[in-house]
Amino acid sequence: MVRYNFPECKIELDIPEEVYFPAEDTFFLIRNLKLNNNITSVYEIGGGSGIISIFLAKNFEKTRFLVSDISLTATKMIQSNCKLNGVNSQIDVVCMDKLNAIRCLSPEVIIWNPPYLPNDLETQKLPITDKLMLIGGKIGYEEIYELIIYLQSSKANTSLYTIFSSIAWDEDNFEEISGKGVHLEIIKELKLFFEKLYLVRFDFGEHGE
Repeated sequence: MVRYNFPECKIELDIPEEVYFPAEDTFFLIRNLKLNNNITSVYEIGGGSGIISIFLAKNFEKTRFLVSDISLTATKMIQSNCKLNGVNSQIDVVCMDKLNAIRCLSPEVIIWNPPYLPNDLETQKLPITDKLMLIGGKIGYEEIYELIIYLQSSKANTSLYTIFSSIAWDEDNFEEISGKGVHLEIIKELKLFFEKLYLVRFDFGEHGE
């Protein structure tokens, strides 16, 4: 176990090897996520080290957060890191896959930095823990599409902020996931050496009308 300092976020985190380490996509999301000052509830899926919700909790002191992760190790680490950074009273943590254990969705905002690499010959060489953290399906975006379809069918009134990679997706794919009651917007793009990242917001229900 190693403790890391992230001066940009004014956060310290304990991060074991099997938990996703904050990378360029993490900070891309943090820098460009613009929330309303009056927001009261946020859900984060796949919290990993907890850095995103911890950073937001330190800046939105009246907001409540629910953070999920499919990994029990990550879940315990998020709880510990919340205490380390003094925001444990704002953040509830649960071990589950996406939002599968929640029957009634009520958050104003959902955040997910999802796995988005395709399941190909290169990613098959990765260790099993890395595969779980990085592979988003055969093409790469199936995991996030599953959540989008769920939110459409649940008629939730919420906004989803998520990241897509040009490795598996491009702007033409908008037509595949647009539909009645859903508004899509690319908030920001980030060009990296081998890919382009898109921060995308999906507005569902009344938010998308």
